[in-house]
Amino acid sequence: MRTLTSIFLLLLLPLTLSAAPGVKGKVIDGKTRNPLEYAHVILYMNNEVISEAMSETDGSFLFENLQAETDYMLIVRLVGYDVYSSTPVRTNGSVKDLGTIPMRQLEIGLQEVEVVANKKQVVYKLDKRLIEASSNLLAAGGTAVDILENTPSIRVNAEGEVSFRGSSGFTVYIDGKPSIFSGTQALEQVPAYQIQNIEIITTPSAQYDTQGDTGIINIITKKEYQADISGFVNVSTSTMGTWVTDLFLTKQNKSSHWYIGGYARQHKRESDFEQEKTTIVNDTITTSHSTGPRKSNGYYYSGKAGWGYTAPKTTYKIDMEAGYGGVKRKGRLDYEEERSTQSVVFEKGAFRSLDDFDIHETYYQGNLSANHSFNEEGHILNGSFYLKYGGNALEYFESNLMDLKNNRQQGHRAWEDEHRWTVRGNLDYVLPYRSTGQIKTGYQYFSYLEDGDYSMQFWNPEIQQFYWRDDIYNTFYFQQGINSIYAIVADSYRSFDFQVGVRGGEHTRQELKSSQEWANRLEKRFEFFPSAHVGLNLPKQQKILASYSRRTNRPELYFMEPYITYRDYYTAEIGNPDIRPEYINSFELNYTYNAEDYTFSATAFHRNRKDKIERLRVPYMAGVTLDSMANVGHDYSTGVELSMNWQVVRAWNTQINGNLFHYKVENEYKTDGKNEKSTNYDMGWYNTLDVGKSTRIQLDGNFVGPSVTTQGKTESFWYFNMAVRQQFLRQKLIGTLSFRDMFHTARYASNITTSDLQSYTRIKPKYPLITFTLSYTFNQFKLRGSNNRGSHDLFEGTNH
Repeated sequence: MRTLTSIFLLLLLPLTLSAAPGVKGKVIDGKTRNPLEYAHVILYMNNEVISEAMSETDGSFLFENLQAETDYMLIVRLVGYDVYSSTPVRTNGSVKDLGTIPMRQLEIGLQEVEVVANKKQVVYKLDKRLIEASSNLLAAGGTAVDILENTPSIRVNAEGEVSFRGSSGFTVYIDGKPSIFSGTQALEQVPAYQIQNIEIITTPSAQYDTQGDTGIINIITKKEYQADISGFVNVSTSTMGTWVTDLFLTKQNKSSHWYIGGYARQHKRESDFEQEKTTIVNDTITTSHSTGPRKSNGYYYSGKAGWGYTAPKTTYKIDMEAGYGGVKRKGRLDYEEERSTQSVVFEKGAFRSLDDFDIHETYYQGNLSANHSFNEEGHILNGSFYLKYGGNALEYFESNLMDLKNNRQQGHRAWEDEHRWTVRGNLDYVLPYRSTGQIKTGYQYFSYLEDGDYSMQFWNPEIQQFYWRDDIYNTFYFQQGINSIYAIVADSYRSFDFQVGVRGGEHTRQELKSSQEWANRLEKRFEFFPSAHVGLNLPKQQKILASYSRRTNRPELYFMEPYITYRDYYTAEIGNPDIRPEYINSFELNYTYNAEDYTFSATAFHRNRKDKIERLRVPYMAGVTLDSMANVGHDYSTGVELSMNWQVVRAWNTQINGNLFHYKVENEYKTDGKNEKSTNYDMGWYNTLDVGKSTRIQLDGNFVGPSVTTQGKTESFWYFNMAVRQQFLRQKLIGTLSFRDMFHTARYASNITTSDLQSYTRIKPKYPLITFTLSYTFNQFKLRGSNNRGSHDLFEGTNH
């Protein structure tokens, strides 16, 4: 009750505040009248820069805490548009509204315009940070994963899985709407060439979904619509056999626009794998040593189209997409194994494990949305409806144990057929109650349904054929429905900005049904998730931001599936129907200083998590381990992120990112009662060099420090990258040549130690990886975010 009372008082606080001298406005396209996001607005007084801002999603910007009865000047800059310069603006005792500022598109034939400047790579706002997508050459032919590599605290593990501040529990949005995929899979579906910016929201407000312990990654795609048909084509290939092709066309009519695009990718990687493992089962000690290659191919093919119509006050939009994608993995590991009891060896052998894994899905999705603006003061009503169907979904596993003459000794096959439906509806309302303050409220419905069956075959060496295991056959049905409402108040007073809210009345109903009746579960939860953000603008472009957010991680279906699957012959997996959600409290304090040639940022953060979900490994049979998900206890992360970007000279820009945090796990599964602790750190140094007008070189150095898990630890590694970009045909044709892990120093090593299991894994990728990309744009398609980077997936085959 005390917490709710405090939130209520904070919601009433802005009603008592009075406006201070300031200037606001809204940046729009002069032709289409559409709002322009991320325009660079600069405020001058006596030819001196007083403050800078980036326009919001609706094109709005605001400068506060200015001097009354003083003349200021505004300059607005945006790539592809002529520079806007205002007449003198004289402030009074309140916020002066400049209305709409129309930006004029640069036309072919007027004159050649060359912009010699670097955009800020990271922009900090009250509740998020903005990553500028075009700042990294190494993303050529890549995805959102590759653009994020330069972000402080972002890591990619040996299987290409992204984690942020030690956790992979983030949610991915695309243009403000949750992705149909989750985590790393969602990031890999978005081509880097289509990305304008990426927002990192580490302490999301109550407006967003509560799923994701470290927050939300929102990918903002390009939305450049021209009077003529414009677009781009992008092709890429690498020494690993990876290839990517990407096509996008768009056209703007008087009040409507349309787009159509296609994307195809095969993303291959390969690693050399080595593992030493000892298990103890019923006094039998089994020791094995395995070596061999592991390969994977992530494939994805999609087509999409959209149409939008803009009326005087209402905008309508429809987006459709269909695609097919999945991942194939293969492994060939040679085993040497021995078994002993009471130090007496009674069996030795040499085997070969051949593993095959294939997961794929055909999907269809559509989204309808409408935006109505009651006036130009920000009084808005938004609505959207999203539907996605995933059919022909199959997860196939095969593992065979062969002798050295390639005769099958043991083996098993498994099929998991699935159908998936996702429904999402949103209604959001924004009411400005004064020039600097507004109230946001909304409702959201979400539903995910999946049903299917699981079947399995085992090899019978006596009759030399596979047979069905009827005792393993399982049908399943899973449905999760969430109803949510939220309310937020945001306001500014002089140098002080704040936003407080609560996602209250979030009701979750989750049902799991199985032919294994013991696994049937029905859960209902009613929860509250508050958030708060405070900002203080200081002199000389300094800013302090503080924030808090409560989040959750709900278990995914595969965490709970009550049947055994096999990653290879010696590694089995099973779900846990009793897995509980995680609950996370996140706190942040950020300081940012912006100067003309450099930017410095320091962020202190603390995150505590209840009922941490983690994969545990135990002996299952002699030489075979069993993995399962469990709530292992609580964990705590406390640390600091440092970032500095410096334009040393006109042709050299350098950026240094560092991350240091203390991590502790209060492990309920630790038999000796000790808690795992570690000091985790990583660092990156990124340099871009301009060689003439059309050539740019990028050099990156990365160090990833050690880390602990519930059952062990991972070791540190380091690597270097280089990329060269050359522009041709007046910047319409761009060629990028990148070298990943150019000195072949990247390694992955992990150690698991328990009372009855010891496992040490070493993985070395088959690199250096060389990628070549060609990108061609036509009819003045805006090249924001077009300089991309190659694959960050250094390793393959770590879940062993």
